[in-house]
Amino acid sequence: MSANPLKQKLGSNTPIIGIWSIVPSPILSEIFGLSGLDFQIFDMEHGIYNLQTLDSSIRSCEGSGCASIVRIPQISQTVVQSVMDLGTDGIIVPQIMTKEDVDSVIQFMRYAPEGVRGYNPFTRAAQYSNPLSNDQGKMNNDYGFSSIIIENATSYALIDDILTVPQLDMVYLGVYDMSIALGCKGNVQDPVILKFVECCVKKIRDAGKAAGMMVRSKEDIQHAYSLGANVLVYGVDSNLIYQSSREAVDHMKDIFYS
Repeated sequence: MSANPLKQKLGSNTPIIGIWSIVPSPILSEIFGLSGLDFQIFDMEHGIYNLQTLDSSIRSCEGSGCASIVRIPQISQTVVQSVMDLGTDGIIVPQIMTKEDVDSVIQFMRYAPEGVRGYNPFTRAAQYSNPLSNDQGKMNNDYGFSSIIIENATSYALIDDILTVPQLDMVYLGVYDMSIALGCKGNVQDPVILKFVECCVKKIRDAGKAAGMMVRSKEDIQHAYSLGANVLVYGVDSNLIYQSSREAVDHMKDIFYS
């Protein structure tokens, strides 16, 4: 693979859609990939992923034509390096505060002279092949899809500065955390949060970055797209499974007890 599929699609002005995954299962990853999703975000912050389960799920993604992104639990050179050695297509980092935080993430993702990532040409990212250089495929510094989450008042206030980092590919708006940070008590439909989303999506796209956000319905998708968001995350795997099962149970109860 010579080019990142997420960067290719976004570069051709094609919106992409995926899900959050907190349930570590290569079978589920394959099913979601075969459904036509562009990407899955494997969550090490709120999910129960570790390096072993990430390895299996990243493989399932690749086999089903779906890209993988890993949400690491914190800004950590060790975690970024380990996850990228597994061959993920991208990284998303929570609880970013400042431009310096983003600079650190970018450096952790890249080899010298652009970064500080440790080089091991015998990993899965290198196809275990000890290539002659790191110019090709997932070892290339430009391959990885770099993304962060704006989800606190500090990063919201400093978003213009954060968006000046040239190697940053995508900014995701964490409306649930932000609703707590801004005193909206979890209400993501509060006018304060709606203003946050509208304002930030415009800034992100004007800066030439991809803008990501959660959508839960066709109406949400239409609204997000009208704002300019082009990385749409349709819910969380655990909730999608629950909703599907609950809908089936409700249908049966309607028949049994009507």
